[in-house]
Amino acid sequence: MKLPEDALLAIGAGAQGIYVSNHGGRQLNGGPAAFDVLHDIAQAVNHRVPIIFDSGVRRGSHVFKALASGADLVALARPVIYGLALGGASGVASVINELNHELLIDMQLAGTSTTADVKQAKLLRNKN
Repeated sequence: MKLPEDALLAIGAGAQGIYVSNHGGRQLNGGPAAFDVLHDIAQAVNHRVPIIFDSGVRRGSHVFKALASGADLVALARPVIYGLALGGASGVASVINELNHELLIDMQLAGTSTTADVKQAKLLRNKN
């Protein structure tokens, strides 16, 4: 798989953004997780178009890590749907408030005060 190269091909074909997601499950057995390729895709794209990340985002720390790995936007799906199912509009608001609260704590622990600061944060990467 050449995912960074695929992103560049998409931009060359006129894409105005790159959406990095596993769409709820890997379609190829043994395919890479979306988060595992986010950093390399972001480096290849090099701010030419926005990168939207979505895949398994359940906590504020997941949002932090996605932003620090190169995402410009982080999409929330399941947590918001769960909030909607359990509490309607107030359930959705509760989920978003909790994620924001968790993100703020992670930002404080990392010494960042803005999302621009988070995007400059360096994460250690496991290389197996």
